[in-house]
Amino acid sequence: MRGRDGRRVMESAWAAAAWAALAACAGAVMGAAATQGAAEGGGAPARLVSGALHVGWAGADITPDRPVAVVGQLYKRIARKVRDPLTATALALETRSAEGPVEQAIMVSCDVIMIQRAIQQRVRELVRRELPDFDVRKLFLNATHTHTAPGFFESTFKGLYDVSRDEGVMTADEYGEIFARKVAGAAVEAWRKRRPGAMSWALGHAVIGHNRRAVYFNGSAAMYGSTAREDFANIEGGEDHGVEMLFFWAGGKLTGMVVNIACTAQETENLSEISADFWHEARLELRRRWGEELFVLAQCGAAGDQSPHLLWRKQAEQAMDRRRGLTRRQEIARRIAGAVEDVMPVAKEGMAEELVFMHDVATVKIPEKQPPAPPFYETDDPAEAELHVIRLGDVAIATNPFELYLDYGLRMKGRSRAVLTMVVQLCSGQMGYLPTEKGVRGGGYSADKYVVGPEGGQVLVEETVKRINRMWPAGGR
Repeated sequence: MRGRDGRRVMESAWAAAAWAALAACAGAVMGAAATQGAAEGGGAPARLVSGALHVGWAGADITPDRPVAVVGQLYKRIARKVRDPLTATALALETRSAEGPVEQAIMVSCDVIMIQRAIQQRVRELVRRELPDFDVRKLFLNATHTHTAPGFFESTFKGLYDVSRDEGVMTADEYGEIFARKVAGAAVEAWRKRRPGAMSWALGHAVIGHNRRAVYFNGSAAMYGSTAREDFANIEGGEDHGVEMLFFWAGGKLTGMVVNIACTAQETENLSEISADFWHEARLELRRRWGEELFVLAQCGAAGDQSPHLLWRKQAEQAMDRRRGLTRRQEIARRIAGAVEDVMPVAKEGMAEELVFMHDVATVKIPEKQPPAPPFYETDDPAEAELHVIRLGDVAIATNPFELYLDYGLRMKGRSRAVLTMVVQLCSGQMGYLPTEKGVRGGGYSADKYVVGPEGGQVLVEETVKRINRMWPAGGR
């Protein structure tokens, strides 16, 4: 991580060791990839090579075994009870041709609030020791953004969650090491379990995420602002109710799915308990319908201005929950599972055992706001933003390290040549909120303290779209 003064700040000794270990094996390659991307400038498409798909799944319980501070609010909460487990779900993908391996990736979804660059590097360093034949640049982590999980480093939140005087409470540094070891173990297990498989995709719909910024007649905006005020004017932005899904099969049997929704996991974000939030209930419901062994890899789409909280029509929604005998989290799970069930009759259509799989890893510079207005936590350096762009048949997956306002994700999707484009935020780093122009005008939390602003947001869009469209023939979708 970098401080705002440009000085390298390492959270712990092992994080520094991780950087050093990776530099020799990955630094030159990353630099070459970034240079190549800049030189190509979105010109000729990359060479398309099909291969036989091999798939591996694994999971890990990343629940702390002692009391710990959970992060995400502006006050300290000590969780001494586990409401439900935190999990990491790893998906390993590889294609092979007659000449040998073609492409590879390991993606891991984690029930935590963010993924900082140093923690991902630590996981990569551990994986590299076990899998010398795997390119660890192509392993990446994403967060579901639950507010009821621990952080990784004592220094990140500038003392806000200091537990030095709380007897028997695990520190963030201690949890970070446990997290890294367990996530690395899941990644290694998934890679070693890869077998011939098939993939299909589907698009469903469910109302889960809502724009959480209320705007008033004077032009100001507020996250979770009251819509009962006489000067309430409108909700600031749109919503995306798409449920984007990848299905993986072995011998015609469903082994796991990737589910991407534009909503953070923070329905019960104020608890002083360990919890994966609504993804826990969603996994239970999906497994009830499609088997206890089903793997569910959750992705959060562009959702910096979205959440599951209701700003209007709350009483009617709550009344419907009571009629069904469901908690709000269970209702969200019902909607996710309902979207999956709705598409399941056609989910196997287009199922492919051989497909085009491409994975571009790029380190790009995203311009900072000048002067920077940092959030209450330390962020990674936007001059080294890591992006992953993947093609899997007709589907594009594009990651970013921000809490990205929805409009940026929609710009990427609208300009992408892929049939389906899945945007994944809070991945491979943590660079805070990235608000839009109208967000900055309205101000308020999530739009007043940030490191990268609208100019940088459009750079992110351009860099992402360029890399997606290089993977598809020009002029086609």
